[in-house]
Amino acid sequence: MYARDTGLSCIVVFASMLIYCAQSNAGPFSDFKAPALSDEMTSAPTGKWDTPTSESLEQGKKFLDPTLSENWSQVREEYSITGKVIFDDNVRVIMQDFVEEPHEVSLIVKIPDYLRSIEEFVLLIENNPIQEAIRIYPHRPIEAVGMNVRLEDDSPVRAALKDSSGIWHVGSKMVFVKSPGGCSLPSCDPETQTCETAELGKILISQFNRKAGAWRVKTKINHPMDTGFVVADDGDVVPSYYIDQINFSDENGTIAVMETYAALSTNPVIMLDLPSRGQNVRINVRDIKGLQFEAVEPAPSM
Repeated sequence: MYARDTGLSCIVVFASMLIYCAQSNAGPFSDFKAPALSDEMTSAPTGKWDTPTSESLEQGKKFLDPTLSENWSQVREEYSITGKVIFDDNVRVIMQDFVEEPHEVSLIVKIPDYLRSIEEFVLLIENNPIQEAIRIYPHRPIEAVGMNVRLEDDSPVRAALKDSSGIWHVGSKMVFVKSPGGCSLPSCDPETQTCETAELGKILISQFNRKAGAWRVKTKINHPMDTGFVVADDGDVVPSYYIDQINFSDENGTIAVMETYAALSTNPVIMLDLPSRGQNVRINVRDIKGLQFEAVEPAPSM
């Protein structure tokens, strides 16, 4: 079990918040800029292929096969996906097949009923230089997890869920990247974006009432999530600087503890779908410099 380090000598920042409450007919990432997400790998052109062909689709499917993957054995060992592993089609990784902006790629992992009470959740991007995006230790049943990530190149994206028996259930999705380099792009481009360093740690919370009393909570945290692979104009490498811990809780205690890495996008968004509503959701965040940020907001009214 993950033990939270509360002994750091650090600065605590209570972040200002913007709160959005909506009903369940809103899309899971309705405030993301990404296009609609598809469930199947039905159109997978890349920068290497101008148009989708049966050949490229078959090649993509082969990449998903762990017995043909060049990296799966190494990834599994390095990130402690040990013991029995089941490649489970019911663990659905939903994201675009064809990505044009690899620095911010939205995804949702739908969790089947029989895996709602998992012990651990790991999101791995097999061909990334930073392969692990997030590791979640849920304290309550979870129906779905969403986030935005970086993709360096074409890659299988795998969600590994550890059940109470210690068996890992792995769902996979092959994603193609038109312009590689999602991990080596700057966190903020002053020529095209407004880079507000004073906004560091600002937390936005969105909550949604869903059907039958279910609940969706989503947070966006302003942070550069620097990967350590970006070269500045002066030739120096921008050092890695990212959020390494996010905790979700409410008045009934911990919802989930998360270890996070720079494979998450700049200003990361994390979403959880839960079967029942909480009250007074609290988001606690820590980055690798020891800075801590916090936001609290009541759940939306029925």
